[in-house]
Amino acid sequence: MQEPDPAANRGKVARLTPAGTGAPHVCHEVAAATEQRWRERFTGGTVSALRQALEPLVTDPDGGPPPLFRGLEPDPDNWRARVRPPDALPHYPMVLHRGGYPDGS
Repeated sequence: MQEPDPAANRGKVARLTPAGTGAPHVCHEVAAATEQRWRERFTGGTVSALRQALEPLVTDPDGGPPPLFRGLEPDPDNWRARVRPPDALPHYPMVLHRGGYPDGS
């Protein structure tokens, strides 16, 4: 949801709606329910082995970003590695390859 930026005379800020704020909780509930269904459908050892194989990809023992996030970094030989990542979203509308604006106009 958008609302006026309280720290500026003009501009807006985007904030999560109540549904967006609760989304991580719902995500964890769905993951737990899925894992429980898998434990009922498959053997518990199979699901535990899968969890054990995947957990190192999403947890860093030192508390840093998950190792899986390294896949989001551009290859050092690619031109994208030389471009500084943006600090914020652009303040202008994005024109898509089809022409027109994202709102369909």
